[in-house]
Amino acid sequence: MRTVAIAGVGLIGASFGLALRKAGFRGRILGVSSPDAIREAIEVGAIDEGLPLEIAVPQADLIYLSQTIRRIVSTIGALDLHLKPGTLVTDAGSTKVEIVACARDHIRKAQFLGGHPLAGKETRGAASADAELFRGRTYVLTPSHEEELETPALASCLNGCGRSVLAR
Repeated sequence: MRTVAIAGVGLIGASFGLALRKAGFRGRILGVSSPDAIREAIEVGAIDEGLPLEIAVPQADLIYLSQTIRRIVSTIGALDLHLKPGTLVTDAGSTKVEIVACARDHIRKAQFLGGHPLAGKETRGAASADAELFRGRTYVLTPSHEEELETPALASCLNGCGRSVLAR
């Protein structure tokens, strides 16, 4: 895995980027978000640069959707046109039925594996991001098929970020 794109670089997305760095990830981390969120995420070291979705997605080996549920669904609907084969797409949304159904209907070129970290803070934004936010926390995965859990990129990413407990 050489490039990660994080759509939504607020608390969860920026914490994911920081956790990747702390775990030793040396590739590029791209952010897709508002200009203010991008600026803040770059300042805290969570991402390397901000790009529009249609430019970030074709470069990414892993796409992490950490937006609002409505925005995640909208983003999923626009991804397939830009995805390269073999990319892993996952999300951090708190509800799964709508997101997984949308991914099943729209993502053809890549693998989608829904997820939800049971972590957070009272504060929002990249300025509150923490590389340790996920350490020891449960991370719920919602595979359509059991073999989806065997994705090496996701396993190494989650374990490296400190998500030691996986629930299915």
